[in-house]
Amino acid sequence: MRLFLIFGFFLISFGILLGQSKHILTETDKIKFLLNELDKPEANLKFIRNGEEFTGKEAREHMQKKLDYAGNKIKTVNDFIDQIATKSYLTGNLYYVKLPNGTKVESAKWLRETLKKLN
Repeated sequence: MRLFLIFGFFLISFGILLGQSKHILTETDKIKFLLNELDKPEANLKFIRNGEEFTGKEAREHMQKKLDYAGNKIKTVNDFIDQIATKSYLTGNLYYVKLPNGTKVESAKWLRETLKKLN
């Protein structure tokens, strides 16, 4: 009987620990999260690249192409933000996110703030 109680206590404790554990996100998961956030229709964001406005969907597609081209050079979400989602390779112009209220925010800042939603 005592062994049964000890074993039961162990199972309950283990179950509680499992229930409290968080899913560990990979760097790829974090990058996908950011791309998805750009593309959310309800966010109603505009993406400004080289002075021209694009939809969130177009921004996502553009960044995905840059990411695919970069291949294994991008290892972390910070690499993605710094090397893919911050500025134009061709002109060096910064990218911006235009919020629904018209405020323009540097894309790197917006992405880092958005990433905090995962915490």
